[in-house]
Amino acid sequence: MDLMFRNIGLFTVITTLLVLIKKRYDWIYLQQEGSYEDNTVYKAADLFANGAPPGEVRAILATSFEFDPKGTEQILARALPRRMEPDGGHRAFIQAVNEVLGDEIYRS
Repeated sequence: MDLMFRNIGLFTVITTLLVLIKKRYDWIYLQQEGSYEDNTVYKAADLFANGAPPGEVRAILATSFEFDPKGTEQILARALPRRMEPDGGHRAFIQAVNEVLGDEIYRS
């Protein structure tokens, strides 16, 4: 009987340790994965590249949880000069978003 309780206790301790280790690995993975990509940024980049007025692009970026009005203005100020590039400035827009965020989150 004592052997059974010892085995149950040992099994419980090992299972608990494995669960804690897995949670730690999951947390590390999420930290390395980076931030969440917001699809409205890609939608705004597509509109920008297709020649939408800056006010329209600004309105879409305002709905994103990642940017304040100052960040939106910085993105447009950095991307507008490169709007006449062959891709319509799509790559420049995504690059400006990444510069404002300070991390390489979005890819063009």
